[in-house]
Amino acid sequence: MALWFAAFAKAQDFEGQLYPPMNAPLELLFAQGRNLSLGAMLIAVVVTLMLGKGIRRRDWRNASIYIAAVNVFIIFKLFLYGNSEIFILGSFAIAIQILVFVVCASRYERESFDGLNLMPYVVKVIYIFAILFLTCNVYAYIYFPGSSAVKFSGRFFGVTANPQHLAMVCALCVPALVYCVVHYGVKSIVGLSAGAMLACVLFLEYQSGSRLGFFGALLCILMGCRVFLDRRRIIYVLILSVLALPLVYFSFYDSVSDLIRLRFVEGRSDTRSEYWVAGWNQFLRSPVFGSEPSEEPARYYFTVSSWISAASSGGVIALVFLLMFLISSIGYFSVVSGLRNRRLDMEHVDLYLSAIVLILAISVFEAVFLGVFSSHTMMVYLYIAGAGSLVGAKRSLSAPHQSFYGASGLGVRHLR
Repeated sequence: MALWFAAFAKAQDFEGQLYPPMNAPLELLFAQGRNLSLGAMLIAVVVTLMLGKGIRRRDWRNASIYIAAVNVFIIFKLFLYGNSEIFILGSFAIAIQILVFVVCASRYERESFDGLNLMPYVVKVIYIFAILFLTCNVYAYIYFPGSSAVKFSGRFFGVTANPQHLAMVCALCVPALVYCVVHYGVKSIVGLSAGAMLACVLFLEYQSGSRLGFFGALLCILMGCRVFLDRRRIIYVLILSVLALPLVYFSFYDSVSDLIRLRFVEGRSDTRSEYWVAGWNQFLRSPVFGSEPSEEPARYYFTVSSWISAASSGGVIALVFLLMFLISSIGYFSVVSGLRNRRLDMEHVDLYLSAIVLILAISVFEAVFLGVFSSHTMMVYLYIAGAGSLVGAKRSLSAPHQSFYGASGLGVRHLR
């Protein structure tokens, strides 16, 4: 619920005006999205502690702590700039996020390896969130066309009020959804619904006009498809592709090229490089601590890339935290890749490999690590906490081979 509410933290344009209105319930979620998200996180912490799970020291040894440290430092800088409201509320929110999305995720994901949870915790959270998030955005697309496209570019922004945010969140749902399709099978309700949501993801990515989000989601889906293809089938697909490509090229080249150009190329100015240059120049002016954003009043400002954003707003100190995260993530990727053996559920390994690759790839072009109340930052916490649990397990692990609770009535098959 905290993930879902955070998606409604509606952005404002440069004139301070909200995007065109939707209906009253959605406008209420927009107005209270941050408060509702924070409240849901507080409830999650209280419930977890009341269940007697407690907090163990090893649960804190996680790469996502470095991401939280970058957020805390940049929020502290905003306090120095005079934005005390963001400092107080943001710092408190990050502390709660650490408990919910690092400690709790790490604990429950580790228990799922022992078979106590019938569906991996991280997959379960993102699967439920994807149902809520994608349903709301498809609803907004159908019933509120005036709120579904930015005035000039025609890009869909949905309930996030930002096409880049929408694209990042959709892309980060893909690894968990692919896991559901592969692990539970396309004949089960869970696998079938996950497949339908993957189709919604590609549709929303296309409507958002995000090249990075669309091809990132497509890459994760292709990684999942290789599970269904042995070497012989791969050869067949390659031969068929070589034979079919000329026919497809001559038959559909004009229409497909126009489709791509209209959605991903036309009307798109190269502002990303301008942001990078501005952020880098800001970093050079104050390389140690970073400098104040140029806007008045100071706001939570990012220059698109996670790395340049951290450098410009937090200087070398913030970059050190991000580099520590990068090193830890590469280490996670290496260790998880080394777990490929017959005792492990390969789909579970692929889930975290694809998630880490996607997170690092997006971070080059988007501020996926930064954003106190952003759904995409919370999803990064979840994935990294799950990968850390897999790496930190001390005994031979075996991902769960049972269907999740209540799945018997949904037609989910039990794996051997």
